Amino acid sequence: MVTNDGRPIDFTMSTSDYAMSLCPGGPTGSKNINRCQALREMLLLPLEERLKKWFTEVSQVNRFDALIHLAPTYSEGDVLKVLPVYADLVRGLWVCKSSLLYDDGLASKRDRILLEFTKKESIPIVYIDKLFRDERTRNMILHPLGKRREKLRDYKFIVAADSSFIKRYSHIVNEQANTWSVREATMPGPLETCSTTEQRKTKNSARSNIPVKGSDPVMGKARDGLVQGSENHVRSVLDSVFAANKVRSFQAVVRDLRHLAVKYASDRKDGGRFQALSNAAQTCVSLSRKELDASIRPVAVFVHDVYVQKTEEKATMRNVLIRLFIDKGANGVLKKQEILDYATAKFKRTISDKEYHQAVTEICITNDEGHLVLKNGDKP
Repeated sequence: MVTNDGRPIDFTMSTSDYAMSLCPGGPTGSKNINRCQALREMLLLPLEERLKKWFTEVSQVNRFDALIHLAPTYSEGDVLKVLPVYADLVRGLWVCKSSLLYDDGLASKRDRILLEFTKKESIPIVYIDKLFRDERTRNMILHPLGKRREKLRDYKFIVAADSSFIKRYSHIVNEQANTWSVREATMPGPLETCSTTEQRKTKNSARSNIPVKGSDPVMGKARDGLVQGSENHVRSVLDSVFAANKVRSFQAVVRDLRHLAVKYASDRKDGGRFQALSNAAQTCVSLSRKELDASIRPVAVFVHDVYVQKTEEKATMRNVLIRLFIDKGANGVLKKQEILDYATAKFKRTISDKEYHQAVTEICITNDEGHLVLKNGDKP
């Protein structure tokens, strides 16, 4: 930089201070947090912690170009690798994952809302009312995501679609669309979600002790177990179940299979293939508990009454968590430092924040004491 008379200016501002000078004062978030002040503080944290803190404490919905200010020393590619751990893409914008904000029941309802926003700009109020009977809960979840329009009787997504991101990163958009498609296959409809008992609103839930129900009489009974030649389709539908949720209880697996059977049966894009998948899902539902358990084991590890999706590689943080939870016994809790110490000793290398946070987000929740517990696997 130079002055009008040509003398150079001593430009000694740090990268973070310069970035902040571009938006002095800045807008405030829903919690009256000054976003620019928050950004100054977050730039001192590792990238993964910055993103998680920003999404959960400052702003739930963000444009990618704005999020880049959280990572002035990282490339866009580096940021895009980490983002899906903490956020889902909705209309080209990155929205905080529901599992970071709420426990299973409310997280499921919020995901249903986000799914609808991926399909259209607004959601009818009558649809929202089916999900939430309690006004306070509805406002808590909807206010950061949409604007209520009384005349049109709907909620409009809070920010216009980010067409620039959609055009620049079509491969990311397609990946996220596939993720939403898989998740939708295991979601109950709004009426089913609403009819269930009001779920816990905090992240310190205890494991469910709901007894396993018998086979659905509509599906019938498979007397001879799996039909020969159907194993690949069975593996496919079970992979879909755990692609959407890494931890599932036995009841939840059965419920997800029923939803998949209906979804595949109604899909007309590839009638033969999807009908075979629907039949495989129905066959799984009709198996005895012992037979279905045997089919699940190649896909997931059984840990204290829940199934945790296996990983292709053995040297992963998820496997570290699985090992530690098994060693701790039922209702065991973990602390971050003991996880990192165990993983560092096992892998003989430093564990990155991204590795740690991704594994923890996928299969753990935090209790009131700030310790990690295994998810109960009953998320609808």
